[in-house]
Amino acid sequence: MMLLRVGIPVVVAGVILSVAFATVPRPAAGTSAGVDTGPALAAEPRSELVPFVDARDRLADDGRPFIVTVIGDSTGNEPGEWVDLAFQQLAEDLDRPLIQHPWDVLTGSYSPEVRSNEDGASAPIIVWNGSASGKTGKYSLTHFDMLVPEQPDLILFNHGLNNVPDPQAVAPQLAALVAETERYWPKTVGYAAILENPRFDGWATEHTMVIDNVTSWLAENQAVRPIDAHAAYLAAPAPELLLLPDLLHPSPAGSAVTATTVLEALLR
Repeated sequence: MMLLRVGIPVVVAGVILSVAFATVPRPAAGTSAGVDTGPALAAEPRSELVPFVDARDRLADDGRPFIVTVIGDSTGNEPGEWVDLAFQQLAEDLDRPLIQHPWDVLTGSYSPEVRSNEDGASAPIIVWNGSASGKTGKYSLTHFDMLVPEQPDLILFNHGLNNVPDPQAVAPQLAALVAETERYWPKTVGYAAILENPRFDGWATEHTMVIDNVTSWLAENQAVRPIDAHAAYLAAPAPELLLLPDLLHPSPAGSAVTATTVLEALLR
């Protein structure tokens, strides 16, 4: 059993199988996908995607770097939030160095890398953390070339909380992000989408609509792994206590719940 430093357990199940895979820089691609809402964002992912588990199982090859891109919002952009918690724990348990690249919204580029667990004996886990405060998938698509600078093994989508003004937009945005990735690296990247924490502020009803929109999209795209942090929060005795006073952003305890839920997906 594996424990987060904050004390929430993660049950690790299954045996990770090795899949040979070589990461390469971004190849040339055709015309970029549109970034506005509407028809340009309505493109569905290609019919055949690499199953999440096949891409995830490349973790078993500890002689090669494992590359993850996170495309999301402010719930994962700071040290001590779910991205940092989850991948620091994963690196420690797999005895790998961790290299994190944090996204800077002000410059529209990545800040200098942050290294940890540098004495890990295996090849590093590299995380391009494109979490952008206050943004939706439309922003991520606009900045796609910078957000995804090299071929990832996995892309984790973490959008939805900022889609409450237009809940129906989130699924087309996720579909467009998958389609853009597939233009560069067809049938090589694994995908997961996080159903984000609940909101208990004035946008709670609209956020439920967002969750329903993402859930429906995931049901139509079986190769994309659902990571249901939303249900994990609601299963807590007092889920509102897992949020900050704004009843929107996770507290440290809430960040640990999200991190735990992501780690379970990565290790089962």
